[in-house]
Amino acid sequence: MPSPTAASNVIHVSGDLFSAPRGAILVHACNTQGAWGSGIAAAFKKRYPEEFQVYRTCCKDRGASLLGTCLLIRGVNNSGHDIACLFTSRAYGKRKDSPEEILAATRNALMDLVAQKEDNKALHGCRFNSGRFAVPWESTEQVIRELDVSMTIYA
Repeated sequence: MPSPTAASNVIHVSGDLFSAPRGAILVHACNTQGAWGSGIAAAFKKRYPEEFQVYRTCCKDRGASLLGTCLLIRGVNNSGHDIACLFTSRAYGKRKDSPEEILAATRNALMDLVAQKEDNKALHGCRFNSGRFAVPWESTEQVIRELDVSMTIYA
């Protein structure tokens, strides 16, 4: 793996998120409508179709009430990874929440993730919120830093 650059509790590396070490939690941002249709979410859907169904069912059952929470799917397909779905927007596309709403939901979802995760599990994510949700990465990274959440970020 290339040498990381540290920024407080966030470590930046170049590479593929899905190559994270066994035992890691793979973190990504989701909508509450049950669609992993584009961006990194589409890659999760292709790689983890059974886990997509867990996410989709959760969204059908709870809908917008999921905003600001985290669905932690454990023991994924013998990959050695868990998946953390941060519910940061109610919708997607043109109906996605505003950047301010997404950042507020991100703060709450990260706190929920930290409350659920096992201490020995490292968090690995992409620059979530910055793709299809169009929130500047620096804004999301600031939330991670303020919460003092340790995370490796892949670019």
